[in-house]
Amino acid sequence: MSDLRAVMTASYRGLDPGTARFFRSLGLHPGSEFSAAAAALTGASGTEARRLLERLRRANLVERPHVDRYRLHDLVRLYVVERVRAEDGPDAVSESIGRLARWYTHAAARAQLAEHPHFPVVPGGGAPQELPDFTSLEEALAWFETERTNLLAVTEAAFEHGHHETAWRLPASVYPLFEVHRHWRSWRDLHTVGLRAAENAGDAFGLARNHLGMGDAQWLLGDLGAAADHYESALEADREAGDPWVEGFALRQLGVVAWQRGERGPDAVGHVERSHAVFCEAGERRGEAMSLLSLADFGADLGRWEEALGHCRTAVDAFEEIGAEWSTAWARCSLGRILTGTGRAWEAVPEYRAAIAVFDRHEDADSRSVALLGLGEAHAVLGEAARARQAWGSALDYLRDHDDPRVPETEERMRALDV
Repeated sequence: MSDLRAVMTASYRGLDPGTARFFRSLGLHPGSEFSAAAAALTGASGTEARRLLERLRRANLVERPHVDRYRLHDLVRLYVVERVRAEDGPDAVSESIGRLARWYTHAAARAQLAEHPHFPVVPGGGAPQELPDFTSLEEALAWFETERTNLLAVTEAAFEHGHHETAWRLPASVYPLFEVHRHWRSWRDLHTVGLRAAENAGDAFGLARNHLGMGDAQWLLGDLGAAADHYESALEADREAGDPWVEGFALRQLGVVAWQRGERGPDAVGHVERSHAVFCEAGERRGEAMSLLSLADFGADLGRWEEALGHCRTAVDAFEEIGAEWSTAWARCSLGRILTGTGRAWEAVPEYRAAIAVFDRHEDADSRSVALLGLGEAHAVLGEAARARQAWGSALDYLRDHDDPRVPETEERMRALDV
């Protein structure tokens, strides 16, 4: 240990002042690996940061495990943090963390818009000049998967150093990416920090957005009680914030949660109808369509097929009109279910296949499994046992890997095909 420290000290003292300052800043990055974010942390340009990183790599102070990915050995990181405290002081630490958190917030918002262009990101002002330019959905999704653990680490660091406005904005701007790839527990952890940050900042809008996101995370994790509490809290905070997007989706989700609890009375439907009215008044087309989609699902559950079909077709048309590809795919799954229920399973098959193609492009395996279950049902109704078995078998591969509660029912349906 003493020999390693002596080597690090000698290498560090051999650096010029600018490179040494850059090196000290790297030790403040809370993630295990970093790339262009190093430029945000240090204030250097991306080109200059890469040049300095390569210089440090040649001095064996920084490792490069992958192309354009760097990291510090744990012992080196401890040494660097020690030098930061001795030479730069606490103000420099906080400023660097603030720059890094703002960079990640704006970069993540860009990735989010590439995946879901109709989601209202709120990264705030002061966008850094050098941000990733995602030319495709695939690039954005790959960036998210690479940086996902850093997003949580940076949010926590921003909160700890008092950058509360940034710490609530990052979760509020990026959480659908966590939804699509089923990182639901990380999503919940992200909003735990976001809620504390918004509360410390005294920001009602930040509270409303983070309560809404936390409600969605708890809903997907199966805790309907916690989800409903967060949706109610989102509405309460939004009374001061006055954001119709939050109000509309919190109301819609309260209706959906009540319905899933078996409450088939007017309250659940009333929540969704109120959400539809809020969205219509605000001109929020995707919200309008999402509310109609919920009403279509309710109608299908009650066997009101024609009513459900009308709501669903209107939702599909609205999603297509605004170019909401992923939402259109979800609506096609509902449409496929309704068409199967009304005796038109042959029309349901292409709807499910179109949805599956979109989910594949978005690398959304969870939604793909839902579409495969519906496709299998349509084929079964048509008497196409082999195709039904193929669709259900593909869905089961994913569901079993995630201990999904739908596994026993799907297995039973496959056994029934053999009978």
